[in-house]
Amino acid sequence: MEKIIKKVSRNFGNLISAPRNLIFRALNIPLKPELVVFMTTDRCNSRCIHCNIWRQKKVEDPLTPKEIEKIFSDKLFKNVKYVLCTGGESTVRDDLEEIFLSLHKALPKATLQLSTNAILPERTIKLVDTAMKNNIKLDVGVSLDGIGEIHDKIRGVPGNFKKADELIRKLVELRDNKYPGKLNVAAGIVVSDLTMPSFYKVRKYTQKLNIELVEAWYNTSSFYGNYSEGDKSKVMEKITEIVKSQPPSLLQEKWLGYLKGKPIKFPCFAMHAFCIVKCNGDLVPCLNLWDLKAGNLRDFSPTEVWHSLQSKKVRQSIKNCKGCLNTWGAGYSFRSSYYQILFYHLRHPKLLIKKFKK
Repeated sequence: MEKIIKKVSRNFGNLISAPRNLIFRALNIPLKPELVVFMTTDRCNSRCIHCNIWRQKKVEDPLTPKEIEKIFSDKLFKNVKYVLCTGGESTVRDDLEEIFLSLHKALPKATLQLSTNAILPERTIKLVDTAMKNNIKLDVGVSLDGIGEIHDKIRGVPGNFKKADELIRKLVELRDNKYPGKLNVAAGIVVSDLTMPSFYKVRKYTQKLNIELVEAWYNTSSFYGNYSEGDKSKVMEKITEIVKSQPPSLLQEKWLGYLKGKPIKFPCFAMHAFCIVKCNGDLVPCLNLWDLKAGNLRDFSPTEVWHSLQSKKVRQSIKNCKGCLNTWGAGYSFRSSYYQILFYHLRHPKLLIKKFKK
């Protein structure tokens, strides 16, 4: 009952704030972000088919733990509830634990997530132990593009699946026995032609281990893309089948519409409810607009950058974006303009009743 009351209160709060959020967005008045995706490094030990970040020139002086603490202590980030730490591959940084401790010091109430390829599993386990000792709310997400050799081929690293499997099982053990209620474990897979051969096997694998599987839309950026080079009609047909097999949701509804050729239409809250901080301090809107720089957080404070003329121009540019269904971007946008969620439930009242019964 307590969980239901909290969820209803949260949804009611989102509904109340939605008009203000939409008006602010329309007038190009920035909100304060609740989600930050933090690129801890652009170095990576994977050699993925769909990503070329490992081929690019690396940032020689990424943000230090002290700089990270200073940046995230800025009043701009006081409402941040979630920091998704990604890369590159975060575990290649020798100071990973210090980074998380710095983030926690700046944002003690926020949940921190590590997204990892599992190639260095011992560093992830070490981080988990450090986080738990320091009362850090931690989520760990492990990339899983297939089972066995299929995963290794996509990731370009022989033996990667074995390490991912061992890491996930160890994390589940820690979650269930050593840190019950404190550690969240998930896996992530991108729905694309590359992952389709063992997609259902991955889903079954995660269900067996009782972990969430984030089935992500095939996002693109200047260094990352999952679009097929083969027969696109057949690929889209199979992807449609996969999406239809997902639990009903607003994201699924939008996704199926997109696969039928409908435009992705909803108010995007990039540079309002969420943003990305790169490892060199650059502030950018999202993965799609990876190279659209609003400013650098080493040169100016986050508050100064957020309210700068350049950021205003970036927000205006976002309105011309064709849209995407990035899992976190769409989710925070739906929440910020809550009417999308409300209208979805009105269209599907049985789903809402089913949720309350659970």
